[in-house]
Amino acid sequence: MASKDTATPTDDFARQLAPWLGAHLPGSPSVEIADVTEPAQGFSSRTLLFTARWQHGSEAMERRLVARIQRDVAVPMLADVFHQYRVMRAIAAHSPVKVPNIDFAERDSSVLGAPFFLMDRIDGRVPPDFPSYHQQGWVADLPTSERTRCWWNGIEEMERLHRIDWRCFPFLAVGAVAPPDAVFYLDRFVGNWFDWAREGRSFPVISQALAYLKAHAPPAAASGLVWNDARLGNTMYAADGTAVASLIDFEVATLGPPEVDLAHWVYLDEVFSENFGVPRIDGLPRGVEAVAGFERIYGRAMPQFSYYMAVAALKILILSVRSYGNDKNMGAPEALPDFLVNRLAHYLEEFRAGR
Repeated sequence: MASKDTATPTDDFARQLAPWLGAHLPGSPSVEIADVTEPAQGFSSRTLLFTARWQHGSEAMERRLVARIQRDVAVPMLADVFHQYRVMRAIAAHSPVKVPNIDFAERDSSVLGAPFFLMDRIDGRVPPDFPSYHQQGWVADLPTSERTRCWWNGIEEMERLHRIDWRCFPFLAVGAVAPPDAVFYLDRFVGNWFDWAREGRSFPVISQALAYLKAHAPPAAASGLVWNDARLGNTMYAADGTAVASLIDFEVATLGPPEVDLAHWVYLDEVFSENFGVPRIDGLPRGVEAVAGFERIYGRAMPQFSYYMAVAALKILILSVRSYGNDKNMGAPEALPDFLVNRLAHYLEEFRAGR
């Protein structure tokens, strides 16, 4: 046990949370908080993993939990830890989509120094970003057929997410009088992030692409929740297979067409391979193969998918404009990255050419 003078942040967390959690459990038992670990910092919140133990009558109880604690952030779109809380609670209430169960939340900062919520910890494995899953790690080690199955299992779970009626997320639909389309998405998220990131600077490539995409948006065949960070690295898989254990990280979820997420999923494969200078591993669909699979799973045609690839490319380019990691330096460049600019131009050209 650390002394008061040598107490660590995780010791403080355990000491502060234990009485609060006990007061929120049936019978208000005395709770022990153990095995606290803090992974690498996220952007909008601190994440701490821990085990809660208590006695319920004669039965010893144990629950493995994850705490998400609000941090001071620069980005307005990441300023509310309860955004993710509300999204995941709505997903769980209206669908069978695999997301962590959430039973506890506290808005009063006096408990841990900031608002927080607690969710059940799910066992599984997540494709690594750094180093890229194209380069090494359990995804790269899978046989090609299993790697492909892993990829499509993620898409099938995402399709269940996209079935949820957009009106189940009223806190995201403020002002919406019709099913949110691509223009809604570009205005509410992409445009807002760009306004924050540019800091009054001029980026004609981005401004012109954003205006073009808003002016030429295809009709939305469907509308619902946009996960907005759909990718292998935000999908947890079973520890011993390719089944999806959970979808994670809904920090910037919004509304719009499902194609926004599908294109982002494909485009991030390119970013984590070609943009990183890493050979792309076999078994991860792209292009016409990916779109054909999406059409089969979603049960409808997606004839203008290149439009949404351009939207994904634009969004990632905007994320490169300004460093937005709280105590992380994301290395925002003085000039726009060539790869990201070129991919945006490529997909805009494909859309204009009707491909």
